[in-house]
This record gives sequence, C-alpha cells and structure tokens, in this order.
Amino acid sequence: MIDIHHHCLPGVDDGPRDLAEAADLCAMAAAEGIETIVATPHVLRERWPTFSREELQAKFDELVARVGDTPRLLLGSEYFFSHDMAELLQEGKTILPLAGSRYVLLELAANSVPPLIEQPFYRAQLAGWTPIIAHPERNVVLQSRPDVLAYLIGHGARTQLTATSLTGAFGSAARKAAETFLRLQLVHFVATDAHNTSKRPPVMGDALNALRSLVGESVTEALTVENPRAVVENRPLPWDPEPQEEATGGFFTRVKSFFGRGQA
Repeated sequence: MIDIHHHCLPGVDDGPRDLAEAADLCAMAAAEGIETIVATPHVLRERWPTFSREELQAKFDELVARVGDTPRLLLGSEYFFSHDMAELLQEGKTILPLAGSRYVLLELAANSVPPLIEQPFYRAQLAGWTPIIAHPERNVVLQSRPDVLAYLIGHGARTQLTATSLTGAFGSAARKAAETFLRLQLVHFVATDAHNTSKRPPVMGDALNALRSLVGESVTEALTVENPRAVVENRPLPWDPEPQEEATGGFFTRVKSFFGRGQA
C-alpha cells in the first residue's frame, strides 16, 4: 500500500510528539504492509503553528535518517482550505504538494462546505494542480449530500477516504457515508490519516477486508496502490471513474440550489 495521508512528522501538529514516537509510527505502518508513506503535516490551520517548507524538510530529513528505507518516506502536507488556494500554490511557500507532484491534499472544516469553493478549484486546475479532498465522509454536509461531492469531483477535485471510517472508527454516519461514496464511485484514494500508535494508528487489515467486500479486489488495488502510485509519480490517475448519480433524481437542480445559497 502507498499511504498518501499520514501525520508522521514529529512535533508539528497533532501527530507524534517526538522523533522516537514518529519512528514507531512508521514501523507500525510497515508492519501493516504500507511500503510508502507521504508525510502530510497540517499547514495553514490556525490550531497549530505554520512551519516553513525548510523547517518541515529538516524534520522530514531527520525522520528519514532514523527510519531508513522501510517504509519509504516522501513529503507533502494537508492544507486547510482557503479561497486563495491557487495564489498560495503559485507562491510556493506554505503548501507542500504530495511528493513534489501536482496533487494537493486539502481538508475542509468538519461542519461545512465553503461557498464558491469550485472557483479556486478551477483556478488551481488552470495552473495544473489537482486538489484531493481529505476524508469527505467525515464532513457533516457531504455525509447527507453526496451530490455536492460529485459536483466538486466534476469540477476537478478528487477524494481520499480514511480507511478506518469503513470500520466505524469515526462513527456510524461516517461509515455510512464512506460506503455510499464508494458505491457512487466518488472515492479515488484510501489512506490511513494516521496520527499515532494508540488512538489513530495506521491499521489496515479490517478496513481492507471491508473495502474488498464493498468494491472488489481490483478497485481496492486501485484505491490503495495504483492511484497513490500515480500521485507520487506525478501521473494521471489510472482509475478515475465517472461519478454515479443517486436514484433520487434532480441532481443538477439540487446542486445549483445548494451553491446558490452561498453556504452549506
């Protein structure tokens, strides 16, 4: 597995506190069959200080020196969405794309979808970036509005599901949403979003079994290996399905009405 969302840098966010804990986290991931980790520290989120690219690179280099080649470590970030995303990417000072690619991992607030979000997505795409929305199944708006997620995918976004959402680690609503998103082909990656070895460990066994039972072996491979490999190699995704509409109908009318209100 290639894990594109993993908080393993020490002392930068709510991940491991020190280098020893970070190394233990990486060792646990390797034992779970994770061969490559993209370290994704939070950036531009008010809860934690923002470290410079150079500071994050220094912490990353220190961790690589401690861990070695197993698992392979690459550097990225998890960016807390703001409407100046395209401008920040152009500046190149704060957002670290995943493994130096043109893919950018971003998170939304847990209780909303920002108004006019499709506009910065469009501007970023014009500049060659692909935004990946982290853990949409844990967003309370998207949980009840998969049509909105499909709309954002239609505007160039891709999505990353947290593996343990499939086993109920984030509650029944997130689990139900994860299953719905998979059924409607709204998921492009499955990752651990690991933070530590206790409460948020990089465990995959039960989640992979649940994933296989929902989408089969080939799609599971696409979501955990093939698409993540395309990201770290900066290639188009080999598995990029057309989102399926729900049976309720009125898709475009409902989405237009949603965004027309200017908020979620």
